Amino acid sequence: MLKINSLSKSFNKGKSYALKNVSFDLKAGDVCAIVGESGSGKTTLVRLIAGLERPDDGSILLDGNVVASMQKFIQPNKRKIGLVFQEYALFPHLTIIENVLYGISKLKNKKLRAVEMLELVGLSEMESRYPHQLSGGQQQRVALARALAPNPSLLILDEPFSNLDSMLRMQLRNEVFEIIKKTGVTVLFVTHDTQDALSVADEILILQNGKVVQKDAAANLYVKPNTLYVASLFGNTIQINKNLQAAFRCPLNEDCCHAIRNEKIMVNPSNLDSDCEYTTNAKVIKKIVLGDTIQLLLKLDSGEQLSVTTQDNNIEGEITIGFNSKDILEFK
Repeated sequence: MLKINSLSKSFNKGKSYALKNVSFDLKAGDVCAIVGESGSGKTTLVRLIAGLERPDDGSILLDGNVVASMQKFIQPNKRKIGLVFQEYALFPHLTIIENVLYGISKLKNKKLRAVEMLELVGLSEMESRYPHQLSGGQQQRVALARALAPNPSLLILDEPFSNLDSMLRMQLRNEVFEIIKKTGVTVLFVTHDTQDALSVADEILILQNGKVVQKDAAANLYVKPNTLYVASLFGNTIQINKNLQAAFRCPLNEDCCHAIRNEKIMVNPSNLDSDCEYTTNAKVIKKIVLGDTIQLLLKLDSGEQLSVTTQDNNIEGEITIGFNSKDILEFK
């Protein structure tokens, strides 16, 4: 449904690139999350797809039609793309239903469509209110109703939950994607929060320095990350450098980079021979209680420091930690 071919964009005439040779496909009806640190190119990518920027190279096809290339550029309002921004971008002087009507002013049954959309997002009784009379979550749902009203082929959500606290973000995220599933619309969901991405996405696209480093099913990204960067996005990851290899007596391929996820490190394993292949001694320097888990800051006999988590609050002093070869992540 969406096809991106070798897309590139520079804002300083080629001295550096916000995006470089980005290519990927998106199937109709799928939810694809775009994840990456600040400056990775997430916003540039969705602005190019939406038509808010022109590419320097490459092409964008939507429903099999070229909407952007070196020879062709379709204006944003003719691309059948819905946008929901972090700031909601509602018109404060318009009522809720007037905000939804704004994007479908030329539709014959526009009032009926607006009412349907407000019913879909559960705000049909608030159509005469103004944005300032709604909560942040309600405003987000109005923005969603307005984006869905023109029946877009593609819906882009650009960091829609980032300015909400964690509890409200989780609740609203679940509500929004329940609504979206009912419509069957294809979604690009831009987020810096990997938990949001893992919770709702069919596939996740990882951007780093303007390039795609991995696009995969959510479950695979945790188990089979392509790079240390991807691994670190989906949980606390410790790189097994040469000093740690020596400390754990764990010789590894020098041509590769290796890491272990924090939760795969065992603290005081009950049977060292059967539970752990690689072990070392450590001293607990500090304990931090994080709800039902305890974070331990450790100093190894070798002098290296690292942190691990456990659920045993009684651990202190001298301990043993270890891991197994099957849990080691290896990257070329």
